[in-house]
Amino acid sequence: MTTNKTRVKNIISEIKEKSKNCSENRKHANSIIDIIAYIETEGDDVIHACIRGLHKIFTRFISTEEMYFDKPPSQADMKDLKAEEKYKVWLREQYASTIFHLVDLLHHSNPSIQDLSLTTMMKFVEAEGQTPIRKITEHQTFPSRLFQKVFNKLLDDNTDMSRLWTKFQEYTEFDDVRFYVLTFLHSDLKHKKNQEVSDTYVKNVFSLLENLTFNSKPRKMLPGGEPRWLAKLPENEDVLKSKSVDEQKKLFSTVWLKFLRFKLNTSMYKRVLMMMHDKVIPNLTSPLFLCDFLTDSYNIGGAISLLALNSIFILINSYNLDYPDFYKKLYALFDPIIFHAKYRARFFHLADLFLSSTHLPAYLIAAFAKKLARICLTGPASGIRIAITFILNLLKRHPNCQVLLGRLDGPSEIANDPYIFEESDPAKCKAMESYLWEMKTLQSHYCPEVVLAANKINHQLGPQEEFLGDVLDLTTDELIEKECKRRKKETAINFIPPTGLFQSQNDKFSSCWTHIES
Repeated sequence: MTTNKTRVKNIISEIKEKSKNCSENRKHANSIIDIIAYIETEGDDVIHACIRGLHKIFTRFISTEEMYFDKPPSQADMKDLKAEEKYKVWLREQYASTIFHLVDLLHHSNPSIQDLSLTTMMKFVEAEGQTPIRKITEHQTFPSRLFQKVFNKLLDDNTDMSRLWTKFQEYTEFDDVRFYVLTFLHSDLKHKKNQEVSDTYVKNVFSLLENLTFNSKPRKMLPGGEPRWLAKLPENEDVLKSKSVDEQKKLFSTVWLKFLRFKLNTSMYKRVLMMMHDKVIPNLTSPLFLCDFLTDSYNIGGAISLLALNSIFILINSYNLDYPDFYKKLYALFDPIIFHAKYRARFFHLADLFLSSTHLPAYLIAAFAKKLARICLTGPASGIRIAITFILNLLKRHPNCQVLLGRLDGPSEIANDPYIFEESDPAKCKAMESYLWEMKTLQSHYCPEVVLAANKINHQLGPQEEFLGDVLDLTTDELIEKECKRRKKETAINFIPPTGLFQSQNDKFSSCWTHIES
């Protein structure tokens, strides 16, 4: 074991020495072959050293233009080349071999080797973008052929690359990288149109889209507010315009529409809906393209409907989507199961947002308040605590609905509750003719926190709403723990506190007992 560690240590030292010598003097260039050979035969520690060594060597050769050709010679021209040109050809061959191995290492079993390989490849992309190794035009400064090798490996059909796409996110802040990512993805999806695609491929595409960055603030702004490119900025302004963020958003829109045609599993479907409102809709050229997808999702029911809520509301509120049954669908989601849903906090937050307008009709607000109060009767303490705050905020926001509380102390002329719980249309459920007797019932709940909240209806409701966020993440365990920690007041039962069971020596009861000194 010790012998093997010593051997590995010696190899790493050798690689460092060879890469140092090679980058300083071309006469040591043959060392590149030895370093590449170690990648194929040695373990992880040596591979790390090889990647770093090759990065050091070739970034230096790229920057000094030692691999530059206006036009790479054909095989037939090789015999007529001068020694210097033959050296350049050989160096490019070693560079190509290095690229091949680095791209292959993106699928290595060791995550740290994957990360280092990706970082090194993108360093080469940046180096070639600043100092090309072949003649470029004013239209093309980005090394797209080199970058496409990385892209194709990350968008593999059979290997899950989602972790590396997360790491790749930092590079999508560059306008040119983002442009070519979208261009290559668009082309790939176009070819996959009539083919069966694997779940792994769909997952990789989603990971790419999930980590695509449009609106984060760049760490370095270029002078004059110019675009942020990894490669040199093209001299032709038309090229810059054709690859601008606005043009990229057209590609982004097309790519998303193609992606949503794939069959998504339930987990991915939910993740798509969760990011739709803030990462997708703001970057589409026409968000109404998503109308069919979102309305179909909203009609599915359950958690899918819940997650589609926000995006549907944004399309209605900001993009004039005509969806007359939105509040009817929202009303249908108020079901006892919401208290046990994984996205309970998100649901109540969004529902509060959707019902925040003071221009909503009173019958609609009354219907939501009444239905939520009814399902509280069978809900858990933590859910009831959220619901009571939600209901009270609705009543404060819409004073006309406080008639639901005013009837609580009046004569009992209503023998039966006119509210129709089974009615799916809030306009027909007769909530405004009813009253919130459920809130009175909750004043007898076993949980003191629920009782305390429900007792607020006994007093005049002020205009100040409670912050719903304070109770959204409450759990029943937290409520019980809070009650257990509450300091109890001692109740006085005698003017003079008793000191024992028998208060007087003449007490006849004490004669029944014999006191034994210990």
